[in-house]
Amino acid sequence: MLDYALEINNLNFKYPHQINQALKNIGVKIKPGEFLFITGKSGCGKSTLARCLNGIIPHIMGGEFSGEVLVKSKNTLQHEISDLAQDIGFIFQNPESQFFTVKVEDELAFAPENMGLNPPEIEDRIEWALNEVEMGEYRFENVFNLSEGQKQRIAVAANLTLLPDILVLDEPTSNLDPPAARKLFKILGKLQRQNKTIILIDHRTNYALQLADRVLIMDQGEIVQDQKPDILLDEDTRKHYGIRNPQVLDDNFSPVNNETKPQKPLLNIFKLHYSYGNGFSLDDINLHISPGEVLGVVGANGSGKTTLAKVLAGILKPDKGSISWSNDDSSFKVGMIFQNPDHQLFMDSVYNELNFGLEELKLKTEEAAYKIDLILNSMNLAKLKKRHPHSLSGGEKQRTLISAFLVREPHLLIMDEPTTGMDYYHMQKVVREINRLQKEDLGIMIISHDLEFLQQTTTRLVILSQGKLIKEGPTEKLLTKENLRQCFPGYHGLSS
Repeated sequence: MLDYALEINNLNFKYPHQINQALKNIGVKIKPGEFLFITGKSGCGKSTLARCLNGIIPHIMGGEFSGEVLVKSKNTLQHEISDLAQDIGFIFQNPESQFFTVKVEDELAFAPENMGLNPPEIEDRIEWALNEVEMGEYRFENVFNLSEGQKQRIAVAANLTLLPDILVLDEPTSNLDPPAARKLFKILGKLQRQNKTIILIDHRTNYALQLADRVLIMDQGEIVQDQKPDILLDEDTRKHYGIRNPQVLDDNFSPVNNETKPQKPLLNIFKLHYSYGNGFSLDDINLHISPGEVLGVVGANGSGKTTLAKVLAGILKPDKGSISWSNDDSSFKVGMIFQNPDHQLFMDSVYNELNFGLEELKLKTEEAAYKIDLILNSMNLAKLKKRHPHSLSGGEKQRTLISAFLVREPHLLIMDEPTTGMDYYHMQKVVREINRLQKEDLGIMIISHDLEFLQQTTTRLVILSQGKLIKEGPTEKLLTKENLRQCFPGYHGLSS
């Protein structure tokens, strides 16, 4: 038996055209069957380290690389990614980014077919892998018709068909509701009991307490803590390194601002109905949003949250019902931040992303520059303003997109999972910006599974289930474990 599943010695890496090193003197040894949790602020080097583990760095992503990474004693510099894939599997934050085919069974067959395995062996591996992730009944489904949690489990299964002993997961819970996250971690726990080595990179820390053997905390490209999981319970450590609270609803409820002034609503939604034609529909939605109100929308994946947002943003046209705006004219501006920032970032620098379209506000050049710099500073993006948006970490991309909408001064801002890939430190930046905008009477609608974020921002919650609005009320009354059990079928714990 190998002494170590993974061994990293004096690893350093710097991306092309960057001044600072992304990784500095990384040294860590991981035993077979160990569950390692890696966390830290956005941009601290977590995802860069992950890409070094299976050879993406340096074989695909160029830069200055030194040191060694040994995967089951294989030096990644001396072995191709295709060779390493049989020892180490990699699951990205967005599973769609690693799908090669449309049908589930074809996705699972893709890698073993490319390895030249015979059809009976491939068939056995597909059946075994689907059973391991409890997705056997979805074998003939279109992968893009699955829920986010199901897609993530198919991505795990597709890796398992090569029988790797090591699995690396980079932010796998970002887009998952609590039951889907719980299901994923149940599967990871089962795989660990089969002596698989699990390396989980995430900002959400709840399940690390239950499953991880060790926790690595990274900061500015270095490993600054290598401890037992209970380090996550230390409040001073969490604040210092921008780490999420693993026990959100176990603490006292303390929203930052849950008061709004009585005002004429920004918008009224009356008996709204929208149908996709596949059996799912939003049905009889009645809702209002007031100036300065931060409305949270929660519900299981597939409950209709994003559909409601798209109808309000004018992307989808309702079949029935009405939406009336406060000034009822074309000057009412709605901004919608999608769940995946890659779908909306298209300029060549962070600064230009914010500057795009500002001419419609009729600002002078110096006024626009001042406005942009204010928001970049408030969102901790000033030092990145010359960077290409797609070179940023997931959390940095999300903050860039939020900033790009804030600078345009919409009347209503809709945010779909705005804290995807975001650590506690930068989440607090967004919280403070939302509190500032609330005082300026901007209406904000937040769709999120991030309970910690909802606690600190929203004034009121609505709960959707199967296209219907089933509950509505003040956040402090609805954001309870009892209501979450009603909201998420199968909910038994938190995905904070």
